[in-house]
Amino acid sequence: MKACLHHPCSRRNGRAFTLTELLVVIAIISILAALLMPALSGAKSKANSIGCLNNIRQLGLSLTMYASDHDGFYPPRREPTNAWPTPLFTYYKEPKILKCPSDSLPWMPGAPMEMRISWQRSYVINGFNDWFESQLTESNYQAFLKWQWPVGMKEASIPNPSETIVFGEKRKGSYHVHMDFSQGQAGNDVEEIDQGRHSTGGGKLGGANFAFADGSSRFLKFGQSTSPVNLWAVRDEWRNAPVKQPVTQP
Repeated sequence: MKACLHHPCSRRNGRAFTLTELLVVIAIISILAALLMPALSGAKSKANSIGCLNNIRQLGLSLTMYASDHDGFYPPRREPTNAWPTPLFTYYKEPKILKCPSDSLPWMPGAPMEMRISWQRSYVINGFNDWFESQLTESNYQAFLKWQWPVGMKEASIPNPSETIVFGEKRKGSYHVHMDFSQGQAGNDVEEIDQGRHSTGGGKLGGANFAFADGSSRFLKFGQSTSPVNLWAVRDEWRNAPVKQPVTQP
């Protein structure tokens, strides 16, 4: 028996864990996991926000390139499937750019391309209806509201391109294509824009990404797209008009 003590066949001298010790170890691991979860969630949220910012930046650049090829005009206001995602597709080329990584909107890979890029998107374009309302006759403006006006916004008509939004993030479940002040009870800038999509806390603790007419893009905290200046507007009377945000994000 003594010869076997140093032989590989000999049994280990260490004792096994007791049930209590195992439970303590499991409890410690659970506590550490709970402490790490907020950090991991925050890192994921930050990564999604960065990915979204890159997407919306590419959309802004595609709009600039489109205008360069079309005498300085943006795409005309149209209904799906002829709305802005279709004429701009030549420039952004990848349909997945239309979807924010934080958006739970499902993909339909078998759907026709026109349907995918019209409905499976996280972003809306500025409708610029404050400018069109001031420039068109009443009958022409009504044609504009019915998606029948032949031309879009002229890029050169935007006096503050670095402070004028062209793309923003729409709220979940919204099918709006344009941000129009004249739609809804409070206007699309309040009712259809998700201003707190990127946040671990949600709502007014968060913010959203926006693309601007000068080709830039940036993250704005909740409410900063409409206050103290409404960055969706072109005309000063609309830019400086007070906007009341909802208590909770729609």
